[in-house]
Amino acid sequence: MRKPMVGLMMAGLLVAGLVAVATPVTPALAQGSFIPPGQADPVGLITSGAVLPFLGEGLAAGGSMSFLELYAPASSANVHMFLFDSACVRQGPSLDVELTPNDIALFRIDNIAGGPSRGLVTAAQQDAQGFTLLPWRGSQLVAARTLWASSANNFVRVIDPIALATANEILLSSVNEGGWSPLRTGAAFFAPLETGGLHTTIYFVCPNSNIQRGSVLSGGGGAFDPRNGFPVIFPRFELAGSNTPLRIRVYDDDEDLLRDVSSTCNCLTIRPVTEIDPVYASAAEAPDGTYTEVEGHTRSATAAVCSATVIESLTTPDTPNSGNACPCGLPSGAVFGSGCTGQFQQTTAAIPGGGPFSFVAYRAITVPSIDVFGRVPGASRCDLRGCTGSEFDAADGR
Repeated sequence: MRKPMVGLMMAGLLVAGLVAVATPVTPALAQGSFIPPGQADPVGLITSGAVLPFLGEGLAAGGSMSFLELYAPASSANVHMFLFDSACVRQGPSLDVELTPNDIALFRIDNIAGGPSRGLVTAAQQDAQGFTLLPWRGSQLVAARTLWASSANNFVRVIDPIALATANEILLSSVNEGGWSPLRTGAAFFAPLETGGLHTTIYFVCPNSNIQRGSVLSGGGGAFDPRNGFPVIFPRFELAGSNTPLRIRVYDDDEDLLRDVSSTCNCLTIRPVTEIDPVYASAAEAPDGTYTEVEGHTRSATAAVCSATVIESLTTPDTPNSGNACPCGLPSGAVFGSGCTGQFQQTTAAIPGGGPFSFVAYRAITVPSIDVFGRVPGASRCDLRGCTGSEFDAADGR
């Protein structure tokens, strides 16, 4: 039971006004001598590259602004950045910062001309032409984070970065794969009862294939293209334009399951907990608050949708057109390879099955004049379920 803990926490929030910032949770190290990329501390020195969430609405909309804080403690480092909006669609110009040894840069990121007011920044070094990101290597070690400030709401929130790899790791292996720290397939958080001016909001960061697509063998792509040497995120990201599926289990403070619901996120998604489910505000079901587990869920495959009447000509006789998974339409009843001359038009492309998907979450608990913000603990979804032995799915990204 967690009633004593809940009472102490609420007393601290409402009486003493203490502001707590969540301490990053370092995932367990992989077995064996190799440490996959992303297993170490994301707020340490970063190599390869980094993803930085940012949020801002501008002074006219409440004074919320985001600043990037960059350090180069060891040697000179080039920090080249692409801006993505909250759906991971690239916008605005690329940004370039040159850091000398023991240098620091601090600049506002949510008001770049042509850029988004909230979303993700991908940071690494640039190629010779300045159009492509390449990994930081060797002594190019960078520390980075986002400072999210609001004068209207009287807070400065520190948003931990997502580190592709860190300096105390063995960066590459024969497969060059691992979880970018702290991206995982699971997360957990506590939320006090929603009442009066007390509110909990979860900020999900679920990058998609615009940030990285596939692997070297599958063709690669995205800002952190693995063909350029970036470690491959594993499990993979959701396809650009698709929502990352989430499974969310909510418990009361006596460990009784209250809800098992589905939700989604897309790149950078803000979810007040009452938007996830009204149970967070139920004094009858959860008077002392709730404990929640979130999984980056799986997505079932969806077959292509074909027109039943519209037939398109074949580019090559008796061969399906590129990108069209529909059957032969002419002559009626024919199949490819036996005299097909036309193909039913594809109206919606097939979507392959996928998942579980990687994400990270941050939590804000607010009451008037008090703000508690930080990253929530992460894990593999199988660890949250208590999987052992053969139950563990290697795709869960432990």
